[in-house]
Amino acid sequence: EKPQVERAMKYAACEKCAKSVGAVNVIVNTLMILIKAYMGLVGGSKGMIADACHSCADLLATLVMIVGMKISDQKADKDYPYGYGKAEYIVAILIYVFLFLIGTYIIIDAVLCIMHRNCVQPNWYAFWGTAVMIIMNEILFRHNLCAGTQTSSPAMVAKAWESRSDVYSSIGVLIGILGARMGFRFMDSLAAIVVGIIILKICIEYIKVSIEKLMDAAPDEAIIKNAGKALEGMKNILGVKKILAREVGKIMEFEVLLSVPAQTTVADCEEIKAEARKALAGSMSRKIFVRVLLEGI
Repeated sequence: EKPQVERAMKYAACEKCAKSVGAVNVIVNTLMILIKAYMGLVGGSKGMIADACHSCADLLATLVMIVGMKISDQKADKDYPYGYGKAEYIVAILIYVFLFLIGTYIIIDAVLCIMHRNCVQPNWYAFWGTAVMIIMNEILFRHNLCAGTQTSSPAMVAKAWESRSDVYSSIGVLIGILGARMGFRFMDSLAAIVVGIIILKICIEYIKVSIEKLMDAAPDEAIIKNAGKALEGMKNILGVKKILAREVGKIMEFEVLLSVPAQTTVADCEEIKAEARKALAGSMSRKIFVRVLLEGI
C-alpha cells in the first residue's frame, strides 16, 4: 500500500529554482550585508547600519533554513515513522526568534540615540544604497515565495516573508534618511524604530502560525471542502463520514473514513481505497499522504 501521492509542480523549472533558493539567499544576503554596512558607515546612517544587522539575521536564518529543509526531506525511519516534515516548523520558529531579537535590538539602540541626542545627518550615499537594497530584497522575496509556494515549504515561505520585512525596513530607512537630510536628524533613528516594530509584528504573527502547525491545527476549511467534494463523486461508497487533515512540512496528510455496503469484498475495498487516493490527489496541488478507512453499513 502506497498512500503517499506526489503532484507535479506547476512548471518544470520550479524544482530547479527551489533547489537554488539556499545558495541564492546566502550570496545575496552576504552582498547586502557588505553594501549596507559600508554605506551606513560611509553615509553616517544609523538606520542603514541597523538594516545591515537585519540582513545578518537573514543570512543566519538562511543557513538554518537550509539545514531544516535537509532534515525534513529525510525519509521516515524506525525512530521517526511519520517522517521529519515538522522539522520545518521548528526551523521557521527559530528564524523568527532570531529576527525578533534583532528587531528588539534595533528599537532599543534607536531610542537611546534619540534620548541622548547624538543623531547624525546621513549623506546621499546612504540614500541611494538603501534604494538599491529595496529592489534587491523585493526580487529575493518574490523568488523565495514562489519557490516556497510551489514546494509547499513553510521554512522557505518564512524566509520569503523575512525578505519582505527587509523591504519594509529599507523603505523606512529611506524615508528616515530623506527626513534627516531635510534637517530632521532624529528621523533616521525614528525610521529604525519603525523598522523594528514592523519586524516584531511579522515575527509574532508567523511564530503563532508555526506553533499552530506543530500542534496539528486544522488546515483551511476550503481544503477540507475540496477533499469532500472529490470523495463524494466516487462510486461504490455510501458516503463520507469523516475527513481529518494536517500539514506535515511539505506534505498534507489526510485520514478519511468512508461508508461502504456491508457486502463489499476485500478486493473491492482495495479498489475503493486506491480510487479515494487518486481523487484526493486530483483535488490537491501538493504532495499528500492519505490513510483511508472503510466502514461497512
